[in-house]
Amino acid sequence: MKSKFPGYFKLTEREINKLWEKALFVFDANILLNLYRYSDETRDDFFKILEKVKDRIWIPHQSASEFFNNRLTVINQQEKSYEEASSSLKSIENEFKNSRQHPFITAKLLKKFSSLTKEICEQLTESKEFHNKRINQDDILDKIEALFNGKVGNEYEKDKLEEVYKEGESRFLDKIPPGYKDGGKKDDTSKDIHKYGDLIVWKQVLDKSKELKKGIILITDDRKEDWWVRFKGKTLNPRPELKKEFQSETKQAFHMYQSDRFLEFATKYLNAEINANALQEIRELRKLDERRQLQELRRKRQYSKYKRANEEIYKQKLSLEEELKYVENKKGFMERAIEEQHLILDNSDPSAFDDNRLKNLNLELQLLTRKINGIKFNLDEINRKEFNERALRDKTMHSNTYSK
Repeated sequence: MKSKFPGYFKLTEREINKLWEKALFVFDANILLNLYRYSDETRDDFFKILEKVKDRIWIPHQSASEFFNNRLTVINQQEKSYEEASSSLKSIENEFKNSRQHPFITAKLLKKFSSLTKEICEQLTESKEFHNKRINQDDILDKIEALFNGKVGNEYEKDKLEEVYKEGESRFLDKIPPGYKDGGKKDDTSKDIHKYGDLIVWKQVLDKSKELKKGIILITDDRKEDWWVRFKGKTLNPRPELKKEFQSETKQAFHMYQSDRFLEFATKYLNAEINANALQEIRELRKLDERRQLQELRRKRQYSKYKRANEEIYKQKLSLEEELKYVENKKGFMERAIEEQHLILDNSDPSAFDDNRLKNLNLELQLLTRKINGIKFNLDEINRKEFNERALRDKTMHSNTYSK
């Protein structure tokens, strides 16, 4: 059974041992980018592990490219994190200072809190400034360069990339992993090739395994279901399709870890020592990212809801405006017809005057005037609804905004 469905069976302890002894450790872009988000202690532990296996580490060219394309963005996002932390502390302090209702704290305790807030904010500012220096003087990048010098894959030629894009189109339609969850991604090119990034990484990993005739341990913090089997919110194993394809293409073993599991197993298989808080920090960071992704998904759904509502409001508004224009034109016609009847009387030509017509015109004019007032009232209601929808949307979008 295992021979026919290899992707559904976990590696044995013996197979795992062999991989840790011989395999090539391949790192995705998100692993390197997350190094900018860790505390100094956790980042140092990660670098210590990489040092232990530095002769067996490698980065696909696509992953390295994504790392450099996103590095400055991640640095900037961390700057915002420092600013948001300071802002939150100051906001709490001001709430206590200006409070005329519960919660109250004593003046003595408030003074201590204010002093501590000032001290923390000063440290956050120092840390932010130190972090921002990495834009031009990047100690993290220097360490990455030292470790991975000569260990980055070659870029695919244009013809090879075209093959991958073409294959990607059919794979995505059939939901063959990896990468199909990125099918909606867009970029500045006419082909929207950015969505094929994960597939390019996968192809380059396969090629490297075939070249070296070695198994691969891929370390990635990508949590999408086109890489992992997920069940009840838990990430379990690599997708069976990936394991099957890898074995079929390379005749080698394949396994995947997220960063915390990689560090955890490194303590066992590499006899490495890491800070006791490192794993917890990485897991808390992952939970934060998951909450933010869920928040972003809700924000997009809410935005789509508001967009549909606004489109409906616009249709109603357009219809009422067209109706108002038609009725006002008709009212103008009625007013001119009434004016003609009055001119007939003024010219002393009773035989041409039609009293019934004048009465009917006046009655119709009254009805048109009421209808116009009703349409204008409905338009005012529509405008109020549009304003309220926009205000609610802005409030919701603002409350759901975050920095990744």
